[in-house]
Amino acid sequence: MGRVETEAAARPAALAELETSAQGPRMSDFALPDTVLVDGTPIRYAVSGSGSRDLVLVHGYRAHHGWWYRMLPALEERWRVIRFDLSGHGDSGHRDRYGVDVWTSDLITVLDAVGSRQALLVGHSMGGRIAAVAGADHPDRFGGIVMFDSMLRPAGSPPPRMASLPPGREIRYPTRDVAAARFRLRPPQPEPSAEVVRPVAEYAVRPSTAAQGWTWKFDQRGLPLIDNDRVTESLARLRNPVWFVRAGRSLIVSDEVAAYARAALPAGTTFVTVPEAHHHLVLDATDECLRLLADLHADLAATVRPWSTG
Repeated sequence: MGRVETEAAARPAALAELETSAQGPRMSDFALPDTVLVDGTPIRYAVSGSGSRDLVLVHGYRAHHGWWYRMLPALEERWRVIRFDLSGHGDSGHRDRYGVDVWTSDLITVLDAVGSRQALLVGHSMGGRIAAVAGADHPDRFGGIVMFDSMLRPAGSPPPRMASLPPGREIRYPTRDVAAARFRLRPPQPEPSAEVVRPVAEYAVRPSTAAQGWTWKFDQRGLPLIDNDRVTESLARLRNPVWFVRAGRSLIVSDEVAAYARAALPAGTTFVTVPEAHHHLVLDATDECLRLLADLHADLAATVRPWSTG
């Protein structure tokens, strides 16, 4: 499916400028040191933590692996944590074509590169939809699936409305600080504190390669929404334990979506609501998310094989 680069990938351009923040995580803390090629596209990833069992994190649409940064230190105490940027996102390469099968290939190739034969698969938003497809297509690779506030809809549903970008051109800002200041969580929600959002915003921007200034890292030529019917078909084939976690104040997982999830996900799925959380609960309800995954660490000890045993 791909091959592993033998040398660490080059540090992103202008990284020195990005490391000047006085407080909190620096950009160097977010940098992904390793690369695997998937159909010729570089996918950046990292492995950390002292646990004997694997946990892999899949970010959402137009996002990047840094969305998980607040959870990472605690997860590393219990798990071997695998994180990466999907193609078209973060520091991974861009393609001419994207889709759920492409992103699933990114995921599986990263797992192959790090020798992970079974993991707890954790996805936020679109990442949860990718997790559903990956879990259905590769059931032996995962001991369980956690979906954090992922939209599930019946087959044939019209696509959700998304804010569009100017066609055929990248959005540019004069400086890194101006670009990062324009960062907003989507869908809109009460923003966590500036200290929480700043590292995520700073990692989301890069120097423009087309002209002077700064722009977003995600592929602005157009990232498609996931094929909903492909996701729906996968739900019926899931055989691993599934945890569907809803944010109580989410604008993505409505009561209607939650009701469909209960009907479509396999019998035995565990449904959890974090009452006061919004869609980006991995940022604004970090402690609650960590408590859930801590409970799962004990529950899955018998079903997620230690990575060192192959």
